[in-house]
Amino acid sequence: ESAEKSGLISSSLPNNNSLRNVHGVAEALPFADGSVDAVVGTLTLCSVTDQERALSEIRRVMKPKSGKFLFWEHVLSEDETGLALQQKILSPIQTFVADGCHLDRRTGVMIQNAGFRGGVEMEYLMLDDSIISPTVFGIATA
Repeated sequence: ESAEKSGLISSSLPNNNSLRNVHGVAEALPFADGSVDAVVGTLTLCSVTDQERALSEIRRVMKPKSGKFLFWEHVLSEDETGLALQQKILSPIQTFVADGCHLDRRTGVMIQNAGFRGGVEMEYLMLDDSIISPTVFGIATA
């Protein structure tokens, strides 16, 4: 229902909906330019090698004007300086034990500055008191 509401699918067009789950590397997505209706990323950009390159690839594969990037990412705390300091101190350990996950990335800022011409709708919230609690989620449009 929410996918239809956001315009990602349409029940009025029979057999027009397809969903594929494809494994790949964020910095080199295995899709043609402008060929993807939507990219979904959840807790992914914290661990990619090159966030700027990954976001560029997401933009590259999205359909012009209508492509969507749906995301949910943990980020560096924006409003609790003590938590942000802990995240910065613990990030090197976290990257080692958690498959490259960085606690101190400003992923929301990166997404906002990535050049999504249709804009970025994003919210920031604290989920709880944990080190990965600061979170951004939203939709960016090609």
